[in-house]
Amino acid sequence: MIENELRYSPQNKPLAGYDFTSYNAPLFIAWQLNSACNLDCLHCCEEAGEPLPNELTKEEIDTFCQEIVQLQIPYVAISGGEPLLHPDFFAICEFFRSHGISLKAETNGHLIDRQVAKQMAKLGFRSIQISVDGATAQTFEKMRGHGNLQKTLQACQYLTEAGVNTEIVFVPTKFNIHETSRLIDMAYQMGIYGFYTGKIMQVGRAAQNWEILCPSPQDYQKFFVTLEEKAALYDGQMKIYYYPYDVIEELKYRLESPAASLLIIPNGKAKLIGPLPFVCGDLRQHSLAEIWSRYQKAWRHPEVVTFTNNVITNNDLLKEANHWRELSLA
Repeated sequence: MIENELRYSPQNKPLAGYDFTSYNAPLFIAWQLNSACNLDCLHCCEEAGEPLPNELTKEEIDTFCQEIVQLQIPYVAISGGEPLLHPDFFAICEFFRSHGISLKAETNGHLIDRQVAKQMAKLGFRSIQISVDGATAQTFEKMRGHGNLQKTLQACQYLTEAGVNTEIVFVPTKFNIHETSRLIDMAYQMGIYGFYTGKIMQVGRAAQNWEILCPSPQDYQKFFVTLEEKAALYDGQMKIYYYPYDVIEELKYRLESPAASLLIIPNGKAKLIGPLPFVCGDLRQHSLAEIWSRYQKAWRHPEVVTFTNNVITNNDLLKEANHWRELSLA
């Protein structure tokens, strides 16, 4: 759900006069640190699993982190793959926090024990997001191949006990959406800070498995009624965030109003946004400041505009999201 950091809900749209080109640097970096993952999820937007052969080296990571600090980017969210599999995860987090950068991490939780939770608490993360796609082992483990619901819930418990702002991310599908209410209640009982959800994104493996994943319109109607009811029930006790639009509606909005953010994938390339295949820069070839300038130009590139409009009318093109296309930008 890191991708949600690139979104605005109708209740949280940019202020009048917002223009992403007016910023000298992005306000937010979404960083997919690695591609390795210990699970095999049906809906993985990044199609993670095995490491990419050309992921950033330690020295390249250090340079990137220093550039983030130099540009005074206030907020970074780290995901993967599974970021806790990366040997430098904690060193990166310590560097950012030592420079006052607000930091979020998204993980499946399977590598979080009591000691790791305490280590995260000391770093003062803005939040740790744990993916929990079901209230029962049957649905959770169907969604997350090799996953273990008990391990995931135990990770949530370790984090909340350590005083970490812990958020649950729930992706609804036709086989788990009926467990929404139960999972929200479970989250509250565990002391979870926030519950994030919304329509499943038709990207990556989710696009490939769309027929077995996508809920019906009737399912969604009940889903959003449940969310409204639970938001009212837990108002002031647990935050419930939900985004009511699908990826097509998102792209329509983004084409008009791009976010002041960058999405960096494990090999150092910068994508415009998860659902599109376009790459606007490369940390091995461009400085972060140059990538930001290229990102601003890229959203008005004819190839991007044409492809995005085609996606809006032909959802099958979303299957190309991870077939990266390098843009030619002057």
